[in-house]
Amino acid sequence: ESGQCDLMLISYLGIDFDCKGEQVYRLLDCTLTYLDDMPLEGQTLRYEISINSFAKHDQNLLFFFNYECFVGNKMVLKMDNGCAGFFSDEDLSQGKGVIHTAQELELKEKADKIKFPPLLHCTKTTFTRQELLEISAGNPAGCFGPEYNQQGKNPSLKNAPDQFLMSDRIMSVEPHGGPYGLGYIVAEKDLAPDDWYFPCHFKDDPVMAGSLMAEGCVQLLQFFLLHLGLQTLVEDATFQPIHGLPQIVRCRGQVIPGDPKMTYRVEIKEIGLEPHPYAIADIDILVGDRIVVDFRDLGVQLAEKTGSTGGGNLLRVSKNQRKAYSGGEIKTPDSNIQVPETSDRQLAADEQMIWEFALGDVEKCFGSEFAIYKGRSMQRNPNGDLQLISRVYDLHGKRMEFDEPMTLVSEYDVPEDAWFFRNNSYPENMPYSVLMEIALQPCGFISTHSGAILTYPELDLYYRNLDGNGTLLRNPDLRGKTVLNEVKLLTTVASGNTIIQTHRFSLSCDGQIFFEGDTIFGYFTGESLAAQVGLDGGKKAVPWIDENASDSSILLDLNSVDYRKVLGEKPEHPHFHLCSGQLSFSDIIRIVPEGGKFSKGYVYARKEVNPEDWFFPCHFHGDPVMPGSLGVEAIIQALQAFALQQGIGNSFKSPRFLPVLSKVAWKYRGQIIPQNKYMQLDLHVKNIEQKEGQVVFTADANLWREDLRIYEIFDIVVGISETEK
Repeated sequence: ESGQCDLMLISYLGIDFDCKGEQVYRLLDCTLTYLDDMPLEGQTLRYEISINSFAKHDQNLLFFFNYECFVGNKMVLKMDNGCAGFFSDEDLSQGKGVIHTAQELELKEKADKIKFPPLLHCTKTTFTRQELLEISAGNPAGCFGPEYNQQGKNPSLKNAPDQFLMSDRIMSVEPHGGPYGLGYIVAEKDLAPDDWYFPCHFKDDPVMAGSLMAEGCVQLLQFFLLHLGLQTLVEDATFQPIHGLPQIVRCRGQVIPGDPKMTYRVEIKEIGLEPHPYAIADIDILVGDRIVVDFRDLGVQLAEKTGSTGGGNLLRVSKNQRKAYSGGEIKTPDSNIQVPETSDRQLAADEQMIWEFALGDVEKCFGSEFAIYKGRSMQRNPNGDLQLISRVYDLHGKRMEFDEPMTLVSEYDVPEDAWFFRNNSYPENMPYSVLMEIALQPCGFISTHSGAILTYPELDLYYRNLDGNGTLLRNPDLRGKTVLNEVKLLTTVASGNTIIQTHRFSLSCDGQIFFEGDTIFGYFTGESLAAQVGLDGGKKAVPWIDENASDSSILLDLNSVDYRKVLGEKPEHPHFHLCSGQLSFSDIIRIVPEGGKFSKGYVYARKEVNPEDWFFPCHFHGDPVMPGSLGVEAIIQALQAFALQQGIGNSFKSPRFLPVLSKVAWKYRGQIIPQNKYMQLDLHVKNIEQKEGQVVFTADANLWREDLRIYEIFDIVVGISETEK
């Protein structure tokens, strides 16, 4: 409704002396560009408007204008190419509406149809007003079906309330319809002469405000984003305009009290995932068979709220409809879930083929379609000490067919005296980072086999983990055992030069599931990785200690002779110390005993990045990058250092660290490569409790590549117990 400011100015200039009450104001054209998120309650909008020129067409005065809208000193919206005029009732009744040009129609006819697979599937194609009001009430499941229940996530993804709901029914929704193959919606709104908005706009000239028509278009685009299931990619988002996108409006008719209804025709022309899930559409509004308003390039995105755990970039997907988990310890399940024996399984890849995937000829593992990658950068499995797949069985699903899930079963033969057992403080414990790699590496195998990377055969794409969670259900001794991993590739979405895939994994040993979770991987160009802005959208976020200097902080230099006194192995406590060798990921650690955002303890750690670090050539061949799992391991060690320095295990005769049955969630929005100088991390202890003969620590953590925050870990847990004899 900010058009009121041009009305005020043109009235001040004396337009009524020209119109003499015989003509009324109507907007014809404008281009709106949002530069920031929508203003919030309590803020003040300031407009600066300029009328730039006038023209006379027959008896009609036209004027051309623009404005800028500010919140404080920040411009949030600008309007360019504004054109409005003054018209008689006869002029308005003879209007022919928006006439699409031959060029516009030809572009639609020749447009390539692109398929975007919905992340959630709704069987309904029509919707009533009451169902649309379920979205207004924050209950998308009441509109679309139970699969759309988000278990408390995204409470702000609502449509406008009853009075401002500008559609009465959705006549049809076609997710793959329209000239671009990305979606098509037809919706209707009934009109009555006594509708509330007619007498408000204007006195003695009742007409529906163009702003309300725009609101109806935005609501339908919001509806479509939810219909596709794009809300599963975010945690706590709001609907926002797409910043910097010019949205073109043409008005060539009016909606007045005598009109029975208006119809919306929505053509989705673009769907994307970066930096937030979004859609862009062209929308016509019709009265009868006449297009009265035409919107082009209307865009809506799902942007995480500032400060939410969802971050400012990609993406978290989970199609798992289990009750939301709030952190903390998980009880061991009572039932012993059995997994199938391997005797009847079909071998899909043996040790030699896995080696080819890691270091050799990828074509020999996945077939001739991958011959195009000879001599090029290509997704690889980790190799050497980080190769944690032995073979793959039972690979089900057809390459390049993404409508149905794809599944496999992998096996890893765990050496009884593996390097990661030797380097760990207690040799029966498998490090959490190794557990993560066993879970995640088969996801990379199934991603490659799916052929998703072949969507863009001309591009060199890089494979990266984005999000995930893992729930430890049991803590078996895995030395000398074979671990099975049942992996399911759930969804694949390609947009721009990016591909996003969601997976589920389930690890078992001796017939019992002990670790399971969900994860998201993506394929990105090198340019996209180089331009990553981290978890804070490019804004600087520093470790807590940088803004909270403390006299009580304790510095531990892990390269000094004093290290062993505090964190190293002691004869009386042979298993109560930090990991060593290849599992050591910090140079210095700083502890603030009662610091952090929970005031229960804080740890800062830093490691100088050495281009010769052992993990770079292992992960990956031709694409050296530090595994995110090792960043998680560094965080676990920082939490262990806090326990050691604080002497929390001294009540035990022979303490040891042990994994705790719990759920851990991670989010990665950046990478550490050999060219980087250092990494730093911090963690905030949020809970310390003693129960059942254990002391359990829980913390939230962050990790920086130099000064860019790129990892976020929730509910990392470390336990201390008596060493079993």
